[in-house]
Amino acid sequence: MATQTNSTNQNRFHNLSPAMLADLIGQLDRKAKDATSALDAAKDAFKARGILIAEGEAFSVMVQKSVRATLDNAAVKAELGQSWYDDHCKLAEVSTLRIAASKPAAVAA
Repeated sequence: MATQTNSTNQNRFHNLSPAMLADLIGQLDRKAKDATSALDAAKDAFKARGILIAEGEAFSVMVQKSVRATLDNAAVKAELGQSWYDDHCKLAEVSTLRIAASKPAAVAA
């Protein structure tokens, strides 16, 4: 007996229309940006106060410093040439959602 595979992606959003899914994405994006803004402000306050470690009842926070190395793409292209640069770059296709309010009232909601 052959087994039939369900080719549809069943998840908690499968029953939403495209319009409903777009509105949900916009609402969640706004909440995420608000939360990120508040988190960034709290982290900045933590660092500005010179706190290295803090233990709360539910969480602990510790400052850990590190050094990040980045490659100067312009310098590599200038030194080795655009052709060498292109030959040694790895390309990957990405999909990005552009989220914008459809109506001015949607931003205030």
